[in-house]
Amino acid sequence: MLSLATIRRRWVSFTGTFTALCLGVTILCMTALVLTSARAEAPERYAGTQVLVQSPGADQSDGNFTENLPWSPERTDELVDRLDAVPSVAAAVPDRSFYAQAVVGGKPVDDPGGELRGHPWASAALAPDELTSGRAPRADDEVVLPGSLGLAPGAAVTLLTAAGPAPYTVSGTVASDAFYLTDAAAGPLAGGVRVIGLVTERGADAAAVASAAQKIVGEGDQVVSGGSLKELEAKTAAKTRWIGMQILIAMAGLTAFVSLFVVASTFAFSIVQRRREFGLLRTIGATPRQIRRMMYGEALGVGVVAAAAGLVLGSLLAPVLGGLLVDGGLEPPGFTVRMQVLPLIGSFALGLLVALLGVWAASRRAARIAPLEALREAALEKRPMTRGRWIGAIGFTALGLILVVVAAGSSSDEMINNALYAAMALILGLTLFAPAVIPLVVKAVWWPLGRLRGATSMVARESSLTAVRRTASTAAPVLVTVGFAVLIAGMFQIKASGYALEETVRQGATSVVTPKGTPGLSDAAVATVPGGASLLPTELYVGGTDHIGAMGVSEGAFEKAREKMTVKSGSLEAFQGGNTMIVRSSTTAWLGWTAGSTVDVTFEDGRTERIKVVAEITDDSSTASVLLPRDTVRAHAPSALTQVVYASGPGRPEPAAGLGAESLTTSAYAARTDAEDDRLVRIFLTILIGMSLGYTCLAIANTLMMATADRSGDFAVLRLSGATRRQVLRIVAAESALSVGIGAGLGLVIALVTLLGIRSGLSSQLGTQVNLNLPWPTILLTVALCLALALASSALPARMALRRTGARVAATHP
Repeated sequence: MLSLATIRRRWVSFTGTFTALCLGVTILCMTALVLTSARAEAPERYAGTQVLVQSPGADQSDGNFTENLPWSPERTDELVDRLDAVPSVAAAVPDRSFYAQAVVGGKPVDDPGGELRGHPWASAALAPDELTSGRAPRADDEVVLPGSLGLAPGAAVTLLTAAGPAPYTVSGTVASDAFYLTDAAAGPLAGGVRVIGLVTERGADAAAVASAAQKIVGEGDQVVSGGSLKELEAKTAAKTRWIGMQILIAMAGLTAFVSLFVVASTFAFSIVQRRREFGLLRTIGATPRQIRRMMYGEALGVGVVAAAAGLVLGSLLAPVLGGLLVDGGLEPPGFTVRMQVLPLIGSFALGLLVALLGVWAASRRAARIAPLEALREAALEKRPMTRGRWIGAIGFTALGLILVVVAAGSSSDEMINNALYAAMALILGLTLFAPAVIPLVVKAVWWPLGRLRGATSMVARESSLTAVRRTASTAAPVLVTVGFAVLIAGMFQIKASGYALEETVRQGATSVVTPKGTPGLSDAAVATVPGGASLLPTELYVGGTDHIGAMGVSEGAFEKAREKMTVKSGSLEAFQGGNTMIVRSSTTAWLGWTAGSTVDVTFEDGRTERIKVVAEITDDSSTASVLLPRDTVRAHAPSALTQVVYASGPGRPEPAAGLGAESLTTSAYAARTDAEDDRLVRIFLTILIGMSLGYTCLAIANTLMMATADRSGDFAVLRLSGATRRQVLRIVAAESALSVGIGAGLGLVIALVTLLGIRSGLSSQLGTQVNLNLPWPTILLTVALCLALALASSALPARMALRRTGARVAATHP
């Protein structure tokens, strides 16, 4: 009962705790619902197939979500023949895919992104994709395409593939977004086969068919059926979903940390304010256990109401968050949020746990208050740094520095999370150190102002030194806000540079040709830039499940870059013909290759070739592990697309609109690329900073309102001493500005230390220079927002308090 009465009496003091918990549970509920809804799903084009066979998976430890190893053409034919003979199997259909996009009205339409929508007509049986009009393709220049394009059977259409545009006649339409050619026409356009679908007869036992198929394929290849069909999810969709999950996990972790931090800080500050109250309770016989129980009751009372409100808000806003992730390309299209009971219960329970953990340290400190504290009037704190606080400060700071080192040595996909953990530990450490640091900072800041006329600066200085814990408590939310905002924004400002191939190709270019409405450039679009420098990406499989990224280099690109490449062994002169390659030194060390050796390499089409390593180059010579002649890559990766072609010389290329390409100046291309990067950064910052950290600004406002509202007596003394209202407000504003400055400075130190660790780690991993550009707009905006909130949250309560004390001053001096 006493806990509830305290909440009703001091409800203003609990506003910050309620807000932090409510918004914390809101974000946790949103992220939990989205996370549990983000599941792997089987592609819709396999919906009509109960049993499928999948090729061996590639090693995914590099986080690139590489597609499975392709079967060789011989192995594909062998499996199809043997699986076709399994009882109850009507047909074994190899699934082949290639890039296909319609050109309507002279322009490519419906950009497929990374999805390969072209297939041979035989693959239509896997969905099954039934005709909505017309018939199946019979000639090599006929196509079945999506009915959504509005083209009727018999109409002429241009189909854009990796080779370029080609005329076709519409033979039929389907309800899906797929394009179907004859098996003979689709074969040369498609890469290797990774999936074989078993179309079963009506009434067939899927389990028996799967068991028989597994005996045929043996080890390595995998038979999937039933619930395991989700393992066939496209790697592009899996990567998109994984990126979204990482953001959600980071957001949930930051939210839990910030909520706990704010709640603990608020309760710790309330202990300082309520010292006399607890002393009176101890005087009338309250035991330390009863004091702790009262504190827990207050936290639980506020927590239940805040968590319930957070659940309602989280349930309403979860679909909005899901939509933002889809729009930002962080969840695959068609993603929807499902309402589930378990995430709601977990979020509610976690909200209560955060409230109880937040009050734990404060309740222990409150229980140690002696009865004589009720008689104490001085605000001077005897021991702002206790032994436990020293131990915690040193321990968390040391842990944070260790985690910075760990983050620097982590893989790129783990580095961000480890950096966030390091920042959390450093924030806790410096917050605990704050009472020891603040006196030194205050003296250093106010020393140059000591000669100013008037008592305002002197009173503000002494007040900050006297109430060190109050200053530390008001600086803590600023530290969290600035630290995380700068860290998150700064991580997206780190860019690798110094790669000789990529940078040399850009140098000297007068214009570029880039995709427009397409996921990449076809060979026909590349050909519009005679002698242009271009790169064609592919993946090589080098034994077992190992794979490496490779790049097909055009003659123009190689000639421009060769002078800047650093050769460790071999010769670039030997990079001629289709069976030669140049390899980075880190790759040769990993695979045991040497310059002059000939090795077996499997390409995207499943074919294995003997390729000679003609030169070993340093890691800063190229981002790609292997460089191959462009024609070699095209011969084995028929659906690979070029991302940009650099042109030099007078005049700009003018590709036809039907090629899905446009010509830009190099400055315009750079500006557009930066704008796209900025768009993704803004989405990430909006989600992480705006939702997970934005409400710490409310904590700033709440803490300062609590601190200011509790100082009516101080203001009355100042007024009785002759201070004007304006002077009192200046003192309050100066104290608030000082707290913001201290918090912002410590937050910047934390962010900078962590970002330097990340830069060091990336430089070591990439083998090239990594630039760190501090996000000054984010820094200035965050600090300005904190300062504005601090001034408003301290000046307004102080003004109200001065009005109340005005009557007393007038009564004392009639």
